[in-house]
Amino acid sequence: MNTQHQTTWHNLSTDWINWADRLAPAAEKINRHMIEAVDLNALSIARNGTPIDVLDLASGVGEPAFSFARALSGDRDVSANTPGIVGHVTASDIVPEMCEGLAERAEEEGITNVSVIPADMEKLPFDDQSFDVVSCRFGVMFCNDPDRALSESHRVLRSGGRAAFMVWAPLVDNPLFAAMDAVLGNILGIGFDKAGLDPFCFGNLDQSIDRMETAGFTGIAATTHSPAGRIPETAAFWKPQMDMLFGNVLRNASDMAMGSINAAMFETLSPYIEDGHFQVPICFHVLSGTRG
Repeated sequence: MNTQHQTTWHNLSTDWINWADRLAPAAEKINRHMIEAVDLNALSIARNGTPIDVLDLASGVGEPAFSFARALSGDRDVSANTPGIVGHVTASDIVPEMCEGLAERAEEEGITNVSVIPADMEKLPFDDQSFDVVSCRFGVMFCNDPDRALSESHRVLRSGGRAAFMVWAPLVDNPLFAAMDAVLGNILGIGFDKAGLDPFCFGNLDQSIDRMETAGFTGIAATTHSPAGRIPETAAFWKPQMDMLFGNVLRNASDMAMGSINAAMFETLSPYIEDGHFQVPICFHVLSGTRG
């Protein structure tokens, strides 16, 4: 990851920490798709019940590292199809402040099977074949060289190990982000392109599967999910994502500008209001593959 990208995420670390606990329940729900994609139960059987080693990339301040850690706590979890599996999660992020926030949250929540290390997913500081699972939720698309990150993920997997990447579907399928990009562009002159962000570069499934194959993965699978929450229309539900992507700009915006942004977001997303609640879908893919 280049210096500009690293500086951007460094400047956003406070925003991620501020929203982490409030977003955790929703995060837990979508993290299940990643846990299912790597099939921890099958891995545990293949490893003869030895502890499963997971590397989580771009962990931010805890997701999905915490969900994997809970699934590997040794407790039977029927909903995650993990009957008494044990293991350890190495959570990583390129921003040291993120790692510090993650470690503090893990201690507060009593999650003991997580360790934290700052790491660039394009140049991982781990030996070949060190992990049974590699996971990355909404992170690989922000790399300077995403294909190198995929290759590095393949390199550190053990034979038979599995990787799962949660990535955004195209912008057209994500009305929240489309509204955010348009509104911030109109009012502050900032959007994904100008911020140097490309959250949707894995949106095309055929191309993304090809990238996984080029990185060396086999047995590639892809699923698409479009959940829609039910949020009271009085809630500015766009604020967490907006802060975590553009917080370094929004902190310098005037109260008048912020008022205009919130009003424009409400107006743009109002077609998704039903029975007094926003029901705005998000759309993402889960790509998974095996190291042969």
